Amino acid sequence: MKKTVFIIAALAAVLVSCEKNDKADTPIQPKQGEYVGVVTVTYQGANYDNNDINVDFAPNEKGDSASVTIHQIRFVPQMPVTIDITIPGIALNSTDDKIALKCDSVIPQAMGGEVPRYKVTGLKGEIVDDELWFSLNFGSFPTSFRGARLKK
Repeated sequence: MKKTVFIIAALAAVLVSCEKNDKADTPIQPKQGEYVGVVTVTYQGANYDNNDINVDFAPNEKGDSASVTIHQIRFVPQMPVTIDITIPGIALNSTDDKIALKCDSVIPQAMGGEVPRYKVTGLKGEIVDDELWFSLNFGSFPTSFRGARLKK
């Protein structure tokens, strides 16, 4: 009798563990958001950190691509002004626990036009929970961002 009870309990446990988890099969829907964090630029062999930088993440309606705008950035100490720069055409791939960002090559936009001299290459990143990170090259300058979503 004890063997039968044990076998039934084991079968029940297996059946429960095999039930479909609807949440795990539902990709995260990209949402527009503002993040604040650190932009790091490698310039002349040294890392230059820009603290408390705001970054807007703006997905399209389908949720399969987005643009990212980095606000009031001075990429290197010698830069005389701060600018807003937008990176369009970032492909998104959503799973149940993250949103992956990828863009092989795109011309960024700043100060009312395209900036081909600082072509973006090799962009990759992720949004996990309320954190966004990405890395890329602006022309020949490796650049990265890591930040947290602002709560509103």
